[in-house]
Amino acid sequence: MTTTEPPDQPWLSGLSTTQRQVATCVDGPQLVTAGPGSGKTRTLCAWIVELLRAAQVASEDILAVTFTRRAARELSERLHQLLGAQTEQLLIGTFHRLALRLAPLPPSLHVVEEPTRLALIEQATIGSGSRKSPTSLLSLLSLRKGQHPDFDQRLQSGELSVSDEELQVFRHYTAQLRELGLCDLDDLLLRALHVIEAGTAQRQFRFIAVDEYQDISATQRALVVALGRTATVLAIGDPDQAIYSFRGGEIRHFLGFCDDFPSAQSRYLVENYRSTPQIVAASAAVIGPNPGRTAPPPEPKLPSGSPLHILRCPSQRSEAQRIVHEIERLVGGTSLLSHDSRQTSSWRAGSYGFSDLAILTRSVARADAIAQALSDAGLPFSRPSLARQKAGHTTVESIEPLYECDELEDQRIAVLTLHGAKGLEFTVVFLVGLEAGQLPGPGRSDEERAEERRLFYVGMTRAKELLYLSWNESAESMPSPFLREIPSELVSSEEKVKRRTPKPQLRLF
Repeated sequence: MTTTEPPDQPWLSGLSTTQRQVATCVDGPQLVTAGPGSGKTRTLCAWIVELLRAAQVASEDILAVTFTRRAARELSERLHQLLGAQTEQLLIGTFHRLALRLAPLPPSLHVVEEPTRLALIEQATIGSGSRKSPTSLLSLLSLRKGQHPDFDQRLQSGELSVSDEELQVFRHYTAQLRELGLCDLDDLLLRALHVIEAGTAQRQFRFIAVDEYQDISATQRALVVALGRTATVLAIGDPDQAIYSFRGGEIRHFLGFCDDFPSAQSRYLVENYRSTPQIVAASAAVIGPNPGRTAPPPEPKLPSGSPLHILRCPSQRSEAQRIVHEIERLVGGTSLLSHDSRQTSSWRAGSYGFSDLAILTRSVARADAIAQALSDAGLPFSRPSLARQKAGHTTVESIEPLYECDELEDQRIAVLTLHGAKGLEFTVVFLVGLEAGQLPGPGRSDEERAEERRLFYVGMTRAKELLYLSWNESAESMPSPFLREIPSELVSSEEKVKRRTPKPQLRLF
């Protein structure tokens, strides 16, 4: 259900009832669970415009925190359409951008460059007895800084849940940074939290929106709670899309919002305006078994589309070739497969452009094989790399591009990992390498398996019209158990994954 607002409130026009409730609630904290394709960014924009236009809040009193520069840019562009030049007066950016505004670095302190960071941690390992690589140690250090807002105290006391050797390395590395007048990116958040608690922050805000709240770490949560003592906080996200535990993101922080802000109202955006009903139903069936879920079932808003297509291939090589043939058919190329009588008329062969397509994999190695097959076929593709901070400066502009994917190139097929595809959408999506032991990975705990299921769900919900799910039988592989949870009526008759029937065992007596 949508509501029509007076002409003087165009930012609320066309919103659903729940979206409008979120946008017009400006007098208390909110926790909004926003499923895939539910109009999250539009709702967030409407809330900010409502503050400025209806509640007459000053621009400098509003903060919007996103997890990537890409998300910040999208939010800014959407707001510019509604606010024009006033958008430039808002602070919209990542946690690191916010940290630098709250606690600017003095001239004597700089952010360490990545090569220097690696060299320092490698030097710190000398004589420590640690067998971990410098990269692994830096990842562990970053994780612990995200998990512990009181990291500095824990480093001194040794309460970091690391080995004695690792503790020695971290202490040596930290001492080296201080001697050289350097800090790393994680230190920016710890510094910001310190100045807020000390009452010396350079900025204060009355209204704060935090996007992708399911991905925040304990340190980021502490930062939001500290700012929220004097501000109204809107937290929006989707716990079903929490896939970043390896960098400190934990669902419990999302679920704990109402403990941090007891007066908070909880709302759910369940309408899906992105995907066909078949994709919505299939992804809901996959994520459904995860424990502790509270969101109502999703409500698809688009007309019925094509069934899902499960590709069963003899090997990785044949899998890559099959995907190439499907792409050629979808964009109007010719191949034997494009004339296969098994294809249904609902597939709009030849009606897609290369930039409509994405190939998502669990691992970089699988992406390598796909990229090679595309290259051999002469198909244009874009494979973004991770952009790391390269300069040891202290300006917001030099710090903001943190560990996120480069821009996708126009008119090219996107080849991404599942983690790298988060926040994106494509008309046609291929999920590749869906074998048991790959997704989910082997030897997973219940909590890890739940995150693996969420990762699968994130991949499925990137698709708008067509979704291909691919696995291969090399080395006697079996399909991912998640595939078996997709209702058969949602899958093309070409290939339906059946539950494995155990072979009868020989009786010895």
